[in-house]
Amino acid sequence: MTNIDNDQIIVVTEKKQRRRGLLWVAAGTAALLVGGSTFALWSANDMFSGGTITAGDLNIVTKNDTTFWDVSGDRADATETVGNTDGSQLGHSITDVNTWRIAPGDKLAASFEPTITLDGDNLVARVGLDGLDKLESGISGMNYSYEIYYGSKLLVKESKLPEVADAPLLYLSATADGQAAGLEDHTHGILGEAEPVTGVEAQKAVFGMPTIKEDLNVVIYASFYKKTDEEYANGDFAYKPTDETVTERTDVTAADVLAEMKVALTQVRDTGKQFK
Repeated sequence: MTNIDNDQIIVVTEKKQRRRGLLWVAAGTAALLVGGSTFALWSANDMFSGGTITAGDLNIVTKNDTTFWDVSGDRADATETVGNTDGSQLGHSITDVNTWRIAPGDKLAASFEPTITLDGDNLVARVGLDGLDKLESGISGMNYSYEIYYGSKLLVKESKLPEVADAPLLYLSATADGQAAGLEDHTHGILGEAEPVTGVEAQKAVFGMPTIKEDLNVVIYASFYKKTDEEYANGDFAYKPTDETVTERTDVTAADVLAEMKVALTQVRDTGKQFK
């Protein structure tokens, strides 16, 4: 009996040890699940077509060198078309403006011919004349005006040159071709189709570019006589014997220096039909 009882005790003891071992394994498994599960949750991905973002362009370069013309309206030798204009103010070419001498009643034209590039869906630019603040006016009674042409078509009628250095001569907007849902920014029509405006209107008007690159002709006039405000307002810039001129010899051999004047193109974001 005693041996049997001992054997039973040994068996019971082994069962208890096994239970403890199982409990220990179970506890370890629970710790593994809590500390760092390797089970994966759902995920998915797919490819979407991409695209390329490309910068546009804004540029202005000289197409032809500046040319100077004597466009005095009472001269019989004023027979040539000035630059690329419509021929409304004829003149004769001045070979060397540095040796030419202006007299009361004369009118001089400086013709600038730039090629303008505007390539951008929301691109509007100011065309201006930089260097007005550096204009050294040494001749009393000189007055300045300007016109702008697109080909032989007049864009801006002859108007007084703005006295503010950064004032616009007109605005241009890039062509809307290829803009998809983007709308035109021009307010005054497309170059070649729009009606001409005066300088006051041109400082607000935006002309649309028909293509990315276009040529303009900016003509600056220097008149050695003065018109009345009413004549200026009516676009009368031609010399008449009744116009006010300098009669004193005070400024004989004086000079106006236009050397640092440049036709400039500057992007703006406060002008154009679609800008808020």
